[in-house]
Amino acid sequence: MTTDFKIQAMRQHVLAASNVKGRQQQLDRDIGTSCNLLLVILSNPLRQRAMRKLKFHEQKLLKKVNFYDWKSTDNVRESALLQKYQIENREDFTKYHKLAGLVTKVVAKLRKMKASDEDRIKMTEILLDKLYSLALIQNKQSLEDCVDLHTSRFCRRRLPVVLVKMKLCENLPQAITYIKQGEVRIGPDLATNPALHVTREMEDHITWAEGSKMRRHIKEFSNEVDDFDLLGN
Repeated sequence: MTTDFKIQAMRQHVLAASNVKGRQQQLDRDIGTSCNLLLVILSNPLRQRAMRKLKFHEQKLLKKVNFYDWKSTDNVRESALLQKYQIENREDFTKYHKLAGLVTKVVAKLRKMKASDEDRIKMTEILLDKLYSLALIQNKQSLEDCVDLHTSRFCRRRLPVVLVKMKLCENLPQAITYIKQGEVRIGPDLATNPALHVTREMEDHITWAEGSKMRRHIKEFSNEVDDFDLLGN
């Protein structure tokens, strides 16, 4: 029994050693394959599968398509303006961009016409008056200010930006909060939309709404509060 037990133990030891040796050989082969693949990748990192040549109609369709510069991803400036002017709705910025583009196209067409053309003179006056009343240009002498009408000019005429410019608020988030709370009015009407475009005429009538906290604080600071208001009415 002792001899048989020793023989069986030796067989198990040999089998275990052979299994370990087989596993080691398989591991060596896997490592070698991985190393070869890594060397191929490092030697040619830009290696790609060859693409077939485009057909004639495919070339015509993709002639004006730029695969290296996508408009949807080229939005660094757009994101910066959205953050700078605290524009919550991206569609507002898109509308500003379209309006600026339309104005630029109209100006380009007007400049192609003769300077003595009556239609050009009439349309130029109408366009300049409209843009000046919207406070998008500084003067209405010529079309030079309208040639490069940037989207940021529309952003600067938003109600929160105008409030900060008039020093009625310290920053844009505070201005937006006051507007949404109904603390600001333009003339007799309350302004609760932060995206409201402020024209030159509207800018002169911006003030705090009746019963607003800011209006009360200003009166208390200036000692102009009525006794009726001090009673909490």
